Amino acid sequence: MIRHLTLALAATTAIASASTAELRDTARKLSESHKDAVVWLSVLAKTSMGAEGEVPAQIKTALAAQDKEEKSEVTGTVVDASGLIVTALGGLDRSSMVDGQTVNTPMGEIKLKAQSEIKEIKVIMADGSEVPADLVMKDEDLGLAFIKVRSDSEEAKGIEFKAIDLADSAKGELLDECIALGRLDESLNREPSLLTSEISGMTVRPRMFYRVNTDAIGCPVFLANGKLLGVSVLRNPKGGAARGGQIQVSPVILPAADVAKIAAQAKEAKPAAPAAAEEAPAEEKSGE
Repeated sequence: MIRHLTLALAATTAIASASTAELRDTARKLSESHKDAVVWLSVLAKTSMGAEGEVPAQIKTALAAQDKEEKSEVTGTVVDASGLIVTALGGLDRSSMVDGQTVNTPMGEIKLKAQSEIKEIKVIMADGSEVPADLVMKDEDLGLAFIKVRSDSEEAKGIEFKAIDLADSAKGELLDECIALGRLDESLNREPSLLTSEISGMTVRPRMFYRVNTDAIGCPVFLANGKLLGVSVLRNPKGGAARGGQIQVSPVILPAADVAKIAAQAKEAKPAAPAAAEEAPAEEKSGE
């Protein structure tokens, strides 16, 4: 009996080890094939804070004090060789995670208003070089933002963008093994990163999201068979109440098919012209 149990445990361990070895091998191959599709984005944005309705002057002052212009970085994934990049909207535009949230204050409940003006975006390549780009589309419902490289810029000359194929995808099931690609930050030389995990949860309504442990947002997550599962984004309940003063944000995987639908539109989209640039001529004419 004990001998049979020992043999059974040994067989199970061997199968598990073989599975783990196969997953790691697949992960390394995926990284080698797609590592250049994962890039860093440097973003300069000006964020403004406020609140809906009538609020005490003290709160208005406190929110206004949070207005600032700052640089941040977020990872993204090249989805078209023309230089189209998808990332998590919540990482690119952090105001999208705050706008519409309800918070409790000593003076009562308030609903926050937040918006960001994206002033500059640069794609940081693996060798550290930077290429200018523009925000061409965002989808707040899906949590996606699409960036397009300025292909006519001097910095973009001679650069070939390697994209992942959004169509080469598959659906996942609970506890399916996954492989998340990423890229380390500047302090670690922006080297490619890998993380193996599994689907720990699935949300079906109002739309499909997978819960997978990953250390990067805006990056691709694959299944063990090499098919693309989706892209990691940030999800928060719009109009929901913050808990303990903290905005609740959940990293989830948006299915590749959903990303592909918006990417097809973003490929043809043009960056919006800055409002100030359009208004200036009118102001000059009125002053003449």
